[in-house]
Formats: sequence, structure tokens, C-alpha cells
Amino acid sequence: RPDSVPREEARKSYAYQKTASGKKVIWSRGNGWAFAALARILKYLPKDHANYERYKAVFVRMANELKGCQQSDGFWYPNLADPTDYGYTESSGTGFFTYGLTWGINNEILPRSEFLPVVESSWSALVSVINQDGKVEWGQLVGASPYQVRREDSHEYVTGTFLLAASEIYKLIP
Repeated sequence: RPDSVPREEARKSYAYQKTASGKKVIWSRGNGWAFAALARILKYLPKDHANYERYKAVFVRMANELKGCQQSDGFWYPNLADPTDYGYTESSGTGFFTYGLTWGINNEILPRSEFLPVVESSWSALVSVINQDGKVEWGQLVGASPYQVRREDSHEYVTGTFLLAASEIYKLIP
């Protein structure tokens, strides 16, 4: 029975629903995949498609919610709803969000004046976790919920999210 499993063991075996402080679990990278996917849908879906405005509304709403979850160091931590739940640097969710927000600015879906400071902060954070060999560090490993991240942790999708973000940052420069 899940209630009888100690919290740390449960976190390893299934997606937990509440943190130790009783807050919801809103996984940064999981939401990052969704946010980046919305940007990609909007990129390729014709603007006159029956669902374009619906996807755009979800994208804008999510962007506004994400803006409020960004931490003072520019990162989004592993749990968006509880920054103290494994609360520290995490580059894969941050990479996805930086990509999506910058894409939104570049495509005039998000107001530049409102979102540019968010993007500048997150881009600085992402650049800060590239080691001397060019590896993007602090990326949560494969999982299904927020979990411990170590400096040396990385994966192909961690590099991929950084490169997606970089592709839009490049376009942002006048």
C-alpha cells in the first residue's frame, strides 16, 4: 500500500503526489516537455487551424504561470510547486522553459518587455552550468518526478534542451 511506504522509497518507485511540506508535486522537466511541445505545435500548426487559438491560449497561460515559478538564480527547480523539494539548480526543465519562452517572444506571442528579463535570467543560469569540457551539468537524470540532481548529472536531452534554447536566443539578438 503506497501510504505505508516511506516517502523516500515511494519517490523512487512512483510519482509521488505531495511533498513533505504538503505541497503539490509539479515536475519541472515533465512540464518542460509539454511547454516545448506547445511551442513546436504552434510553430507548425497553421494559424487558421481550428485549434490554433486553443493551443496558443494554453501556451500563454503556462508561460505566465512559469514566470512566477522561476527562482532568483534564474533556474526553475525540480518541483515547480515547492522549490524546497529538492530545491536547487536543475538545467533540463530550465532549458525547455528558456526555449519556449524565447520562442514565444521571437514569434510575438509573449510580450518582449515582460518576458525578456525572465529569459535573460534563465539563459545566464544555463550558461553557468556548462563545464570546461562543454558538458551541460545539473540535469535531472531519467525519472518520472522531481528527484535529487548532482552537478555531474547530464543526459542527451539535457544538452538538447540547452541547444533548443540557444537556437532561440540566437534569433533574439537584434
